Amino acid sequence: MPVFGVSSPTTALVLAWALVIAWTDWRHRRIPNLLSLGAWVVGICVLVFSGRSVLGAEPASALLAAAGALLVTLPGYVTKRLGAGDVKFLVAIGLLSSWPLTLICFTVGTLLGAAVGLLSQQRHSLYLALPSVLQQPDSWLARWAARQPAARHIPLGTCLSVGLIAAMLTPPSLL
Repeated sequence: MPVFGVSSPTTALVLAWALVIAWTDWRHRRIPNLLSLGAWVVGICVLVFSGRSVLGAEPASALLAAAGALLVTLPGYVTKRLGAGDVKFLVAIGLLSSWPLTLICFTVGTLLGAAVGLLSQQRHSLYLALPSVLQQPDSWLARWAARQPAARHIPLGTCLSVGLIAAMLTPPSLL
């Protein structure tokens, strides 16, 4: 499916990149610099040499998206609510795409991240609210509910990846 009139192989590469970051952040709570900063290099080179972003947007839109990504994520990083990888990842998304796509990605990603965080904090209460037939003591659900919430950040990179994929699947007429 073309995004901003760009061919499917380019779109497929961006989607694959987002999925790799989603999986890595989910499993290790870390986004490798090679994936985020590597995308910066690719995004900047494509902007300079082709005059469009990787996903076909105007350079001004991609640069505005990258600047906006910094603007909305740096306060979270400074207050230690976001990791540096999350900041670099959203900036990379901006450089590869456009302002509307990055805004959708950020909105969906942060809402999903808030839901994941809330679910993680309230898992025991949610388990107890289930019908008793679902409260089997040796089930995976019981083990999940008994786990302590992670002390580390939620995997926001995973949530932003889902947001990116959702944004890429949004019809262009809505952007």
